[in-house]
Amino acid sequence: MKKIVLLLLISFNFCSFSFGQDFSFDELAKLRSYSYPKFETYVHDKGYILNHLEHNENCTVFRNGSNVISYCKFYDDGFSYHNHVAIKFETSDKEEYEKIKKQITGSMDYYRTKLRRYTNQHYMEHIYVNDVMSVHLYDISYRNDDQPYYEIEIFSIYSGY
Repeated sequence: MKKIVLLLLISFNFCSFSFGQDFSFDELAKLRSYSYPKFETYVHDKGYILNHLEHNENCTVFRNGSNVISYCKFYDDGFSYHNHVAIKFETSDKEEYEKIKKQITGSMDYYRTKLRRYTNQHYMEHIYVNDVMSVHLYDISYRNDDQPYYEIEIFSIYSGY
């Protein structure tokens, strides 16, 4: 019996319990400072796998079920002449989105809200800022889809709104 219990304990040590873990706002903000290899290792450890590349936005996109996280690198040659990293987290889970949104609204200053309406889509964008970064929160709905979609983008304060 002791051998079975010991075997079970040893086998649990080799299992990964990271599949499906949520991100906190602090984690997402910290990921902006990571190099790409460190970011990739971190999200792989959370159960995310490479999904695709978005060349027009210079983003690498990772997916875990319905959640998506992207590492985007761009050069701002109009204002600050710096390379910037933006982190995008997308989910269809309203509870997860609201949990992160609550952390953002509790730690950053409100900047503005924009409402956009298009033929097939509309979204509400909430923008929060501090001395280092701006965070854009999107509530997105498509015409024939009753399931809203949520996106959180974390930028350098120097990047455009």
